[in-house]
Amino acid sequence: MSFGQLRPIVGGTPVQPHEFPFAMYLSIETQPSWHAVCGGTLISDRHVVTAGHCLVHAPSPQAVKIGYGHTSVKQQEHIRAKRLLVHPQFNPRTLFNDIAVIELERPVRQTASVHRIPVYFGRVEAGQVLTTMGWGITSNAPGARTVAAMNRVDLTIADPRSCRSVDESFVSNDGPFVCTGTQPGGRDECSGDSGSPAVVTMQRGVPAGQRELLRGGLRGRRRRRLAARDVRLVALTSYGDNTRHDAHPPCGDPLGFGFSTHVSHYAEFLTNATGLSRSVLEAPVHVDRLVRHW
Repeated sequence: MSFGQLRPIVGGTPVQPHEFPFAMYLSIETQPSWHAVCGGTLISDRHVVTAGHCLVHAPSPQAVKIGYGHTSVKQQEHIRAKRLLVHPQFNPRTLFNDIAVIELERPVRQTASVHRIPVYFGRVEAGQVLTTMGWGITSNAPGARTVAAMNRVDLTIADPRSCRSVDESFVSNDGPFVCTGTQPGGRDECSGDSGSPAVVTMQRGVPAGQRELLRGGLRGRRRRRLAARDVRLVALTSYGDNTRHDAHPPCGDPLGFGFSTHVSHYAEFLTNATGLSRSVLEAPVHVDRLVRHW
């Protein structure tokens, strides 16, 4: 498998200050005078999951600073990493097993505006819509820089047959990668969005859009008060490529696809790295258990 440009948000829109309370901003000091930007996701009060390629060159845990609590980088609180756990079989050439866990130096106080997100363990099917967000660049212009305020974009899960036009080894969106298209409108992730979350919005316990699954059996169930929207973590931005296999494929290329690490495929790695069970990782967030902090 070949891969192209590591992935900002192109064709997206700005978000509200606390719209995605689980999204983390990662600043990684890979050299004394240079740092990389990635995204991450809070999956417990002391664990952040991100892409393996974001951390593989970090010289130490203290080189990773995590910003949280606001979509504006300047208004965030900060915490350092205590331990970095990159998947033991991560391949930096092919980006297989592109996942890592950051153990934080102290727990994050969870509130209605800063809290974990459950991991989604359901099926991922073509046509589903994922929302991804990050602080990456927003255009293909030379010299484009990562942005100071988060952007978001909705992406559609692509048909595996289309994805194989870029990566012939791709089998299924339930495999190690989830594949998304760039259309309509050239929507995409881009440089600086690596490791950022891609989430699904749920309706009555199933992904929004899968209306046929809502028929029967779900009406009348007692529903607890979930976080403002019931969203769950599906994938992490990994890389993008196009059918030409350009050395630097433009973000939003109509002939391109995005490939994101499928988080639930790595359930064993997550449970080993965090010490948390699957049931804890997928437990819903209830706002009545959180402190309001606006």
